[in-house]
Amino acid sequence: MIDQPYFTFKSYMKKNYNTTLHTIPVDLDLGCPNRDENNNGGCSFCPQDGARAAQILDAKDVETQIKNAIEFSQKRYKAKEFMLYIQAYTGTFTSVIKQKESYSKLLELYNFKAISIGTRPDCLNKSTLEYLLELNKQIDVYVDLGVQTLNDKTLKDINRGHDSKQTIKAIRDLKRYGIKIFAHIIVGFKNESRKDWLNTVKIVCKEKVDGIKIHNLHIIKNTALEKEYEKEVFKTFNEYEYAEELIFLIRNIPSNIPIVRTSTDTPTCDLIAPIWNMQKGQFVEFINESMIYSGFKQGDLIEKKELNLTKQNSFELEDGSITIWDKIYKDYYHPKNGAYLQAKKLFLEQSNLKEKLQEKDISLLDIGFGMGINSLMAIKLEKKFKLDITALDKNKVIIKHSESLNKNKEEKEILKSLYENYEYKNSNNHIKLLIGDARFTITKLDKKFDIVFLDPFLPNLNPSLLSFDFIILIKKVLKKSGIIICSQNNELIRNAFAKVGFTYKEFELEKTDIKGLLLTLGNSFFQENYYQDPYLIFREKQIITNFEQNK
Repeated sequence: MIDQPYFTFKSYMKKNYNTTLHTIPVDLDLGCPNRDENNNGGCSFCPQDGARAAQILDAKDVETQIKNAIEFSQKRYKAKEFMLYIQAYTGTFTSVIKQKESYSKLLELYNFKAISIGTRPDCLNKSTLEYLLELNKQIDVYVDLGVQTLNDKTLKDINRGHDSKQTIKAIRDLKRYGIKIFAHIIVGFKNESRKDWLNTVKIVCKEKVDGIKIHNLHIIKNTALEKEYEKEVFKTFNEYEYAEELIFLIRNIPSNIPIVRTSTDTPTCDLIAPIWNMQKGQFVEFINESMIYSGFKQGDLIEKKELNLTKQNSFELEDGSITIWDKIYKDYYHPKNGAYLQAKKLFLEQSNLKEKLQEKDISLLDIGFGMGINSLMAIKLEKKFKLDITALDKNKVIIKHSESLNKNKEEKEILKSLYENYEYKNSNNHIKLLIGDARFTITKLDKKFDIVFLDPFLPNLNPSLLSFDFIILIKKVLKKSGIIICSQNNELIRNAFAKVGFTYKEFELEKTDIKGLLLTLGNSFFQENYYQDPYLIFREKQIITNFEQNK
């Protein structure tokens, strides 16, 4: 597990309690002020069970709910300490007498270290606030406040039942009474944009909430939102799209405010959209990895944090080029015979790039940009026409390392420009850098390419860029007359390319460890033996595991 680049709930708990407090969700069936006596109405996104936690759905009484939830946490997470969480519906939608009676009974059932109460901004009257103040003297009290959005039009559209002013007032009232607040925010409401959820985040941060919960909008069965969606399908976020928005928000949240959660759970049988194929734990890992590779940290857009480069194990190769030993992939970025030699003999010469640039403008897609050697050498070619490069890589930090290690002044300037501006341009060359998982960034491209450089790590280390499914995406952005140069060559790769509709020629430079494939559109014989990544989201190990199991 990669260290997290943001302040997690787990870290917050360890800081305040010297251990992790696992939440134990409870449904007191207190109802909601936004529903009638028959439980009709409510917010358009909210199901009739009030978003009750999955591990307590079958429990009839609170004692059983707590028992089941504790056993679940102990078995799955080896949990030892717990926080009681009044989750479903509205925890303060009842008289103070009933609140005291209910909470006291629950807190006697187990030695909880804290209590979190889910509620709404319009259910925090003076009596409730005074009781929470009293309770806070006995046990740490957190209010899980359903903010959702501070866009008043959206609040009206989702039938929220209050406006943004009430939300801000509720936060200020809770702060005045010394109650800690976790603000719950939903990303992706219909007709909202990044501007809206960023505005919500900025305001709750300005009001000094104690933590933020964020998740993407789920369209759940038997909700008003489902009926809206049936009438007119609207945009919901897939894993990659939501990750982009989430990371952007995290970068705009002060680093002292914990990110309590980044996703939500809805049973598959109840979920209409979006349908994800990435598990919750995988998504958390993906967010961590994406931020680290991009050099992002929580709050860096508002606190102007500089990237501190950690020392890398670098080596000089036989041709004088410098490479890095990747700690995650446990391999060199380049063949031992040299990065410059590979770029020249494989990518440049086998693609006939220099000759083609004497005849016309060339568009080049560099997948697996890495330290940038292939594109740097392409830029330095003498040319009559223009070279336009689009570079894809998920690791922006490696470009900074490459700049620091590079001894060539011109190449250092290009790398610096790419790192700082995601772009470099001169009279005959233009290069644009897209950072992110190539399986997603390639879908953003709106043009076709004459040449594709495909330069991943070894197949067993980076199969996501060598799967049958990813090659389909490459084919979509390649001109019919285009050519692909791939730095890897084995039976699995050849079969995948052939099945997609490519013919290949094998390349191997004598007395070196440099080899590859030259690919053009055409028919080739193949066997059903290749990496598959049908949803284009699987982790590298999962792709390999699936392949081994399906042999």
